[in-house]
Amino acid sequence: MKAVAIYGYGGVEKLQCCDLARPRPKPGEMLIRVRAVAVNPLDWKIGEGQLRLFLRNAFPYVPGSDVAGEVVEVGSSDSGFNPGDEAVAFLDPKKGGGYAEFALCKTSAAASKPASVGFAEASTLPIAGCTALQTLRDLGAIKEGGSVLILGAAGGVGHFAVQIAKALGARVTASCSAAHVDFVKGLGADVTLDRERDGAEALRHRYDLIFDTPSKSSFSHCRDALNPGGAYVATLPSANLAFWMAAQSIIGAFAPAPRARLVMVRPTRADLEFLLALTASGKLRPVLGERFPLEQAKAAQELSREGHMQGKIVLEPKYS
Repeated sequence: MKAVAIYGYGGVEKLQCCDLARPRPKPGEMLIRVRAVAVNPLDWKIGEGQLRLFLRNAFPYVPGSDVAGEVVEVGSSDSGFNPGDEAVAFLDPKKGGGYAEFALCKTSAAASKPASVGFAEASTLPIAGCTALQTLRDLGAIKEGGSVLILGAAGGVGHFAVQIAKALGARVTASCSAAHVDFVKGLGADVTLDRERDGAEALRHRYDLIFDTPSKSSFSHCRDALNPGGAYVATLPSANLAFWMAAQSIIGAFAPAPRARLVMVRPTRADLEFLLALTASGKLRPVLGERFPLEQAKAAQELSREGHMQGKIVLEPKYS
């Protein structure tokens, strides 16, 4: 099968188009013919070796954790899937496999794709969508009437977070670059702020949750803008975050205090089904930034590294 892989850590120049053996599913797994795979910052961070302390990857390593396509083969008859079914899957980042014509996934981390949702749109949901959902619902405990500040609201995770927060009934303040203000307003944010011009203004108010999607701020900087018991959630670890996460167990013993949290996304079928249902109903609109053929994975990762994108980048294998 055609694939794009790396044979050692490095930059995007390490990506190589290659032919690899088509994998076979074991019990609890299934094989998907990949119609679309989303490109995430996680892909090139793994490739650069930034996460080698947490993820020991074997080479050749095929990046990609978010895929949508057709089920080709199942490893056990009780999987809930059959060949020909259209599915969305969250692949284990340690194993990867998405930048290929065929990918293995656990059936517990896959969901049936509604016919009304395209493959490209569906492929954007697993990592970014689940990160946003699990932050808002689980770490932030956001419910009807809650208040949320989303930093980096135009990006892959951020644009989902704005829409999911609104679907949960929250009042959303969104911060983004000036070029993306109109885009974020169109997602349904109640207040949209230019981060350069209005960054200080955003923190003059109080929120139940501050979601720092690019992890470029800090708990120390945002703490005074949180309600008692509110949460600051980052997507990447930092020394500041680690300090406050350790300290809050002591501080919180005396009075409700703002919390510092790190989101560690978990793949679940239930969450994928929830996101797909929101998408099919029109309450969640995955925004595609750029679409590339599989063999242009280098260009796709370079664009991801640059940042400043609206929505998500997707690779689409072409079959003869």
